[in-house]
Formats: sequence, C-alpha cells, structure tokens
Amino acid sequence: MTDHRFKWRGEEAERLIRETAFQAIRDGAEAILMEAVNEAPIDTGTLRRSGTVTEAPQENTVYVSFNTPYARRQHEDLTLNHPRGGKAKYLEDPFKRNAKKVERLVAQRVKAALDREE
Repeated sequence: MTDHRFKWRGEEAERLIRETAFQAIRDGAEAILMEAVNEAPIDTGTLRRSGTVTEAPQENTVYVSFNTPYARRQHEDLTLNHPRGGKAKYLEDPFKRNAKKVERLVAQRVKAALDREE
C-alpha cells in the first residue's frame, strides 16, 4: 500500500487567487480606461486627462473614473453636442464591451497561477 501524504495549502492558494485576480482586474480596468479616454468628449483635453484607475485592495475593488466637475454631465447627458469628438456614455460603453473579457482574463490568470504552483 502506498502512503500518500498531502500538505494542505488552502490559505496560500486563497492568497494567490486573491492577488492574481486583483491584478487581472486592475489590468482590465486599465484597458477599459484607455478606451474610455478615447471616447470621452474633448474640448481642452482636461476631461480625458482626468481619467484614472484607483485601487482599493482592502475592499477588493478597482475604480475607473474621470475627475472633473463636468465629467458626470458629459457622461450622462445624451443631448450634449461634442463637435471636437467624443460622446456621452464614454465610460459605460467601454465597460460593457469589456466586462466579459476581463472576467475571462481573471479566470485565465488564476488558472495559470494555480498551475504554476502545483
């Protein structure tokens, strides 16, 4: 009879999954931001330059945002004209287009990280 001994590494695996998934989400957020910047209305360029990705690791959260007093109105008001380019829903549309891609990226990276640890 063969004696198989296994070392349980559940806490280590959980940490690896959390860190890998968070970094993949961060990378996905950066990709979404790049698309959103290209779709944001442009006048002086201030709105586009205000786009950022912010991490809140304690909350397992990543935020993509634009920080100008008029960012929300430019995003939500479908009646505004954008003669120099860009459009309303400049953040929402890239998010919707990329959400499933980011989910797949997270799954692929977590699987790859766990495969390396075997």
